This record gives sequence, structure tokens and C-alpha cells, in this order.
Amino acid sequence: MDWTVKNPLPEEGRTISFVGKGGGAKSTTLAHLLKYWKAMGIPAIAHDADDSDQEEPGSLLAWTEMLPVHSDGLGSPVYRAPSAPSLKTEVDRLRPPHGLSLIDTKAWDRGKQNSHLAAIRSSDLLVMALYPSGMEKARGASILGAMDEVETMSGHRPRLVCLLTRFNPTAAAADDVRKELEAEGIDVLATEIPASESKTGYAQSFGTAPKLKAESDMHRLAKELLTEVTR
Repeated sequence: MDWTVKNPLPEEGRTISFVGKGGGAKSTTLAHLLKYWKAMGIPAIAHDADDSDQEEPGSLLAWTEMLPVHSDGLGSPVYRAPSAPSLKTEVDRLRPPHGLSLIDTKAWDRGKQNSHLAAIRSSDLLVMALYPSGMEKARGASILGAMDEVETMSGHRPRLVCLLTRFNPTAAAADDVRKELEAEGIDVLATEIPASESKTGYAQSFGTAPKLKAESDMHRLAKELLTEVTR
């Protein structure tokens, strides 16, 4: 199959950050997206912005280190992100022409975290990975607050979209949360990433080379995000 698409990105490229709670499938989603964008002919690099002393369990860097040395890995390089003050400079410097820089952030909490503020400041598009429940929806308020803070400090405010992840596709919760978010003026991506505990499901894919499947959830998401980041 010819996976290539017409590259819509400008010469200077674009930056997308993924934010959300731990276990929200940020790294899993990003690992699969890197593989699809490689196949689609979209140059990309990723930055693992876990700023703790030890890698966050399930981080993107930990994933790449589990892959066979002679494999093509995730298809695109993954770097440990620099400290918060240098993040934007390095993200811009390493972003390939007509390509993407992706930032995989550490687990979000309500406290002020410089790495999150730096990721917001560095981004053209912010993807909030959200498990669709009322409790988790409240987390979005602190992300919006951080965006307000960055805008006040720097004058920059990236677009925000919400990605619903890890939910039971037979439950109504996702539809309810989608409606609530949209009523609050938050754009929710059409693509959703359901939970799957099968041997071939996303939840079991950590440390393995993602497999491509035409018109899968991840394939549709890769195409949708290209549209979103170039609006």
C-alpha cells in the first residue's frame, strides 16, 4: 500500500504537544503516530519531556530502548527533552523542514510545572488526552489555566484540541463528555482511541514496533492532526 500523502506543513514545520494525566495513552498514541507519519512521508521527531530524575514508567524513550537495535524503531528519532528554559529553542532547531516536532509531556497535575508551561509555549497545537469521565474533564480546567498563564507571560497561545482515549466504546460516557466539552468551546477530535486489552490492542503494544493498518484509529488520527496543526 502507498501510504504517502501530500505534505501540508509549511517549510518551518509545526510543533504538537501531548498533555494529560499519567496512563492517558499519550506515549502510546504518539509512538503509533510516529510510525504512521513516517509511512505517510511526514518527517517528524519527538521529545520526551519527562523532567523527573527517573524516566516516567511507559515513557516514549523507554519504549524506544526496548525495541530491537536493528529495527527501524518508531520510524523517527526520539530525544530526551532539554530543561524547560531551553525546550522551545531546541524544539525549533531540531524540527525538520516541512515536518513535525512532537513533545510527550510527563503526567499532568494541578501544581505549577515548568516543563508543561515550556511545552505549551513551544507548541502550535496542544492535544489534551482525556479519559472521558466527569472527574477527568475537570482536569482540563487546570490545562486551560496554564495556557492563560503562558499567554500572559509570552503572548503565545496554541490551539487546544481534546483527544478522548482509553474508554469503553460501548459506553455512553464518551458522547456525554464530548458534548460537554464542545459546549464549553473546546474542540474535540473526531477520532477517538478506545481501550483494548487484546493481544493486538494498543494497551498491549508498549515496547513493540507499532504495526500499520489502513484506516485504523491511529491512521485516522495521524491524518486528522495534520489538518488541525495547519489550520
